[in-house]
Amino acid sequence: MVRLQPSQFWLILGSVFTVVIFLFSLCLFFEPRWETNDDVAMSMMAHGYGVAAFGSANILFSNVLWGYLVRAIPEINGVLGYSIATLNVLVIVGTVVVYGLLRLGMGYVACLSALALILVRPVLFPQFTINSGLLLIGAVICWHLYARQNDWRTLVIGCLLAFCSYLVRSQEFLLVLIVALPLLPWRTLLMRRAAKIAFFVLIFAIAVSAVIDRQAYQGDEWKSFNALNPARAPFTDLGASELLKQRPDILERHGYSINDIDLIASWFFVDSHIANPQALQAMLTELGHLPSQGNALTNAWIGVQTLWHPVLLTPVLAALLLALFRPSWQVAASWGLCITAVFVLGLLGRPGILRVYVPLVCLLLVSPFLSGQVAGWRNRLSVGVLLVAAVVNAAHVFSESKISQIAAEQVRKEVATFPNFPVVIWAATFPYEAVYPVLRASSTVMSFKHYGLGTSTLAPFTVAYVEQKAGRGMTDQLVKETGVPIMAGTAYFKMLEIYCIEHLHGQLKELSTKQYGAIEVSQRRCEVKQ
Repeated sequence: MVRLQPSQFWLILGSVFTVVIFLFSLCLFFEPRWETNDDVAMSMMAHGYGVAAFGSANILFSNVLWGYLVRAIPEINGVLGYSIATLNVLVIVGTVVVYGLLRLGMGYVACLSALALILVRPVLFPQFTINSGLLLIGAVICWHLYARQNDWRTLVIGCLLAFCSYLVRSQEFLLVLIVALPLLPWRTLLMRRAAKIAFFVLIFAIAVSAVIDRQAYQGDEWKSFNALNPARAPFTDLGASELLKQRPDILERHGYSINDIDLIASWFFVDSHIANPQALQAMLTELGHLPSQGNALTNAWIGVQTLWHPVLLTPVLAALLLALFRPSWQVAASWGLCITAVFVLGLLGRPGILRVYVPLVCLLLVSPFLSGQVAGWRNRLSVGVLLVAAVVNAAHVFSESKISQIAAEQVRKEVATFPNFPVVIWAATFPYEAVYPVLRASSTVMSFKHYGLGTSTLAPFTVAYVEQKAGRGMTDQLVKETGVPIMAGTAYFKMLEIYCIEHLHGQLKELSTKQYGAIEVSQRRCEVKQ
């Protein structure tokens, strides 16, 4: 058994202390803001506010086991469990980066520069997909430590990090794993019995967690959600709506109008006559196989070009220079897989998603240091590249964070009098990332109730679902004298106006409008003629 030497203990302690101070300093001088509204939504689902009428471990985008974990974390000084889990992931990843790269031969300046280059953005703009990828990078570093030093603890920690990466975002776990395949020390890992057992346990744990996650959505209360989700995906994600609008014969046979198809494509699932999975699936069957998008190659090229986006430019250039200064076929193969993966994602209609690319670039940044030390001018240039890149990247992120913070503070002042009764939120009209900061939201905004139209509309814990079951659904309220409060864009109100004519045989009227800064809540009623 390999014992922990005193020097190793102090190195681990120093790494933890360094990362905690680093993260605490960033949070002290800047206000972390969620990168996207996905994390806001999952925090709401886990803890029961905003779009969620009550908390649930079924947070949709992450494994249910991760949902149970974040719900088990107690609120600390107004900071919710989801936020605490998110920031702790970054502390763990940062510790592994500093400790692991030091043990693999990097100097202190290089390690601290790598830490800053990798973690400044994820700390100030956290996002669960990025966290998933960073966890797997930590696992790769641990597995290299195990191959080099035969310390079973690093093997186990690496497997735990990989498992958590899968729980947080399975798709990103698989993507980063594919790109990391050439970097793994396969010869050593496959020769050692402990590694074979550990990887078998990891694969088994992932399989079990996948089964548990699937079973968590099999209750009667999930039937509507499960039935609609696969049927609506071709409309909301794959462009089936535009193809069907060219086939009025199919629409007529199934009693759908062009506006109905536009509503489905726009996440309007509150009318079961339109959001009918059997009818939608039947129309798709008649339509036949969906052809590849005509702009697939254009999308693929857009995906590759996004690697030069300002958010990624500095770390990408640093990773390229490091690959030149410390060349190896493994690093070159990972670069090839990364570009191929980005290209394929574009072909599939998902180009330019920065949160997906960030972990891939971070992996390419550390990959030249995994194979061992390089002496002389190559090493000095590598350290210089990391240091300069860390400073330039930090300056860019700090500026972005300050601008974001000023705007967010203004938005929170403007929504202070926002109503605490259910308001229909249709499309990206509510500034979730600004209103609900990572560390602490006011009690006022925590009382808001959002009747969200989107992926989670039919999920049994949402305000939308509960209101619908209580007879206060959006379409029920729309025909009542008081109408329904809605946040939506002009195009969405136009679709709602046509819906009112076609399905409710009335005219859509605007009863009143209230302004909350740039946010507008419109009270609308479908006036049905008697």
